[in-house]
Amino acid sequence: MVRRKKGRLIHGILIIDKPSGMTSSRVVQRLKHLTKAQKVGHTGALDPMATGVLPVVFGEATKFSQYGLGADKTYVARVQLGIATTTLDADGEVTEKKSVPCLTESLVLSALFSLTGVIEQLPPLISALKQNGQPWYKLARQGVEVERRSRQVTIHRNHLIGFDTESGWIDIEVHCSKGTYIRSIAESLADLLGTCGHLTALTRICSGELTLDSAHSLLELESRLAESEESCDDLFLPVDTLLLNLPRITCTESECMALISGQKVRSKSEVLCGTLRAYFDETRFFGLVSSESNGVISAKRMLSPAAAGIRGSSVFGPLGSGMPD
Repeated sequence: MVRRKKGRLIHGILIIDKPSGMTSSRVVQRLKHLTKAQKVGHTGALDPMATGVLPVVFGEATKFSQYGLGADKTYVARVQLGIATTTLDADGEVTEKKSVPCLTESLVLSALFSLTGVIEQLPPLISALKQNGQPWYKLARQGVEVERRSRQVTIHRNHLIGFDTESGWIDIEVHCSKGTYIRSIAESLADLLGTCGHLTALTRICSGELTLDSAHSLLELESRLAESEESCDDLFLPVDTLLLNLPRITCTESECMALISGQKVRSKSEVLCGTLRAYFDETRFFGLVSSESNGVISAKRMLSPAAAGIRGSSVFGPLGSGMPD
């Protein structure tokens, strides 16, 4: 006998303005508890000190988390020069102090320019990257030697917001590829300026197409959910929100059912090759498909038939652009 999972079937995305001092996992656990949802995850953790855009995915939206993880991000950060810490941010213990040079706009801009484009970055020791299945931060606490290797990341834009020579801080806005550590940017920036440094503030203002303007505070959600577990249902975004940068294709319902069943179909019209987001009835998203040059289309990542709205279901969730709740 198959056991039914406990909890509500909710499908969609909530954009959270993560509060400082809280882990991303804790935010997910809190929302899962308050909404009574069966399945909840996120699309890329923020450090406990950091605030800002944290897309939280529910139900079928968790199938597409990797597309949020792989999206470019934009951050606003404050770098404090003259002090280094174990974690490269304000949560760590001080390890070194150095004098701060006299800052000028041209000096800071030159350093930021050196950190723009495709660069080699050494990830922080205190991070969630894994060695032999164990996070680096856990291995570091155990005194286990971690083999750190630099890796390439892309810094699309390194914008200087402001600086203060007397206090030794620099505010920057960084638009970067996935896998970029802003703490390491802070360390490298300080090094290029002839001193040491660490992050004292970090806010993610964009994750892909998702911005801080559309984010909800956890306090607001907790207040609403105290009334009932359904009180935030109107705030959920469609499952395909994470995928809007991908080209789309419209299929018939029979093609949709065939693809969801694992069969291949042949397109009757010319379509782009590669990964496409697929819809039927023009507006109902039902998954991602792969399109080949010969017109053959195969399933890549599908919603369940009930979740896609092909079969009758009382499941809550805006599953595709324009699809009714």
